[in-house]
Amino acid sequence: MKQLILYLTVFLFVVLTGCKKDDDNTECPCDDPNNPECPNYDPCYGKEEPNASFFTEDRLIWPEFGEYLWINDSVILGGPVRFRSPFEGPDVSHVWYIGAETFTTTTVERNFSNVSRPSYITISHVITYPIDSLCYPEATGRDSVAQTFYLIDYLSELLTIDRTFRGVINNEADSFDFMIRCLEGHTGNPVQISSSNWTFFGINFHNSYDSLQFPASSVTNTYFSIYDPDLRGAILVIDPEDMSVEMNYKFFFDPTEYTFKGRVLPE
Repeated sequence: MKQLILYLTVFLFVVLTGCKKDDDNTECPCDDPNNPECPNYDPCYGKEEPNASFFTEDRLIWPEFGEYLWINDSVILGGPVRFRSPFEGPDVSHVWYIGAETFTTTTVERNFSNVSRPSYITISHVITYPIDSLCYPEATGRDSVAQTFYLIDYLSELLTIDRTFRGVINNEADSFDFMIRCLEGHTGNPVQISSSNWTFFGINFHNSYDSLQFPASSVTNTYFSIYDPDLRGAILVIDPEDMSVEMNYKFFFDPTEYTFKGRVLPE
């Protein structure tokens, strides 16, 4: 009986490990579904039927180089907003209906600085594409959608502003709270988008028991970046799915790289 168990164990080991294709074992069949020479080849593997859904993206300035990041969301600061389809190609066409305007490019950027706030804005998009009769035999070659985003009135409507973040720096044991506030310069009141005099503050930022002014900053609903010479590469990111928050930064005269990890506390 013990010999039988031993033989079965050896047999299973050979079956499970004996056929791994490499340069020394070219007889072993491949298992790449993208490769027509493999037994498990699937011509539809990884293909997605095109549809009209699109990204609505707010603009953020990347802290290190002053470049733009476009952040997909449904709560938007504006002015510049980008609408982008993930499907493009020579045989794919797009039609966008934005207010009274019509566009036919894959990506459209418009400025909503002069739109009254708060406002819910609906964008319509129509896409036409070649029918793949093998992978999607019921496709029509056309799809349309209307998506709505919210254009905020006060900066405090963003998840990044006036919310308490609780967490730790570099996995330390003790947690602390901090928040980012945006105040109107002359009054100290919460900032309306129509105001032209904003100042961002980090309240107890870096567990400093003080307020630190962020003179050069950029913000969206889930991102906050600081492009200041004294605070290098500082960017805060909120995951709206679980309300976790992470912020990476370093100070100009300190080589240490800091990472704050935590969560957004309920209001």
